[in-house]
Amino acid sequence: MKTCGGDFKLAVPAFSLIELLTSMAVLAMVMAMLLQVVNGILQSTRVQTQQMDSTGAARRALDIMAVDLSGAVVNESAAVLAGPANLALITDRRGTNASNHRFLAVTYGLNGNQLMRTYRSVSFNETNLLTAAQETNNAAVTSLTDGILAWNLRVVTTSGPQATTNTDTTNYAAALYNGFAVPPGWKALITASPAFASSLTNRAQALEVWIAAVDEQNRRILEDAGNLATAQTALGSNPTLWRAAIDSANIPLPAKSAIRILNKTIPLP
Repeated sequence: MKTCGGDFKLAVPAFSLIELLTSMAVLAMVMAMLLQVVNGILQSTRVQTQQMDSTGAARRALDIMAVDLSGAVVNESAAVLAGPANLALITDRRGTNASNHRFLAVTYGLNGNQLMRTYRSVSFNETNLLTAAQETNNAAVTSLTDGILAWNLRVVTTSGPQATTNTDTTNYAAALYNGFAVPPGWKALITASPAFASSLTNRAQALEVWIAAVDEQNRRILEDAGNLATAQTALGSNPTLWRAAIDSANIPLPAKSAIRILNKTIPLP
């Protein structure tokens, strides 16, 4: 637009109050939608990180167990002791005070939702290594990981994996191990190492260790919904059925997918 003085001025459109309020409302809606998307991404990332941490901790626990078992003392009077949800052994991992003791006695077991590793020195004057393996007096206790719903041990023999029972077989002893009394509640695994086992068949070759783990957030979801006991009940004595049992259990779907089933086959000496 040209004025009388010869200057040019731009015409600025005027917005009504209703138009301004409408624009602000639309902008607020867009910002709210973007906030929901960002919050959803952050929540998903947080859950995935928690699940990865839980799985990683369980895998590290399996790796520590594998190292202990790789150094297990197995001979005519010493053996790896196993139960449905317990493990005990004498290992030659002596630590920093190797001059003060022969071996370490190591046990594994659950304490609530934590997988615990208990270890103590085995002195030179301890002669009954079967008994020493599962004794926990003056032992140090460490939690390897929490969020454990269940764990299970299966013996791998030449005929395949099998659960332990309370009777003697050719791959483990529930009462006597080469004439030595097996501690009550334990089974002494018979491998190919001891000379007395050379004539036996179907000896123990490895341990299958199974762990069902869940992250802290989804464990709370299970607890708040009253489904934690349901999930633990679904994890029965046969770990090969755990995944199918959890998938068919009456628990929240997000918690189902968050429960991780891990297993590791560890060779025995």
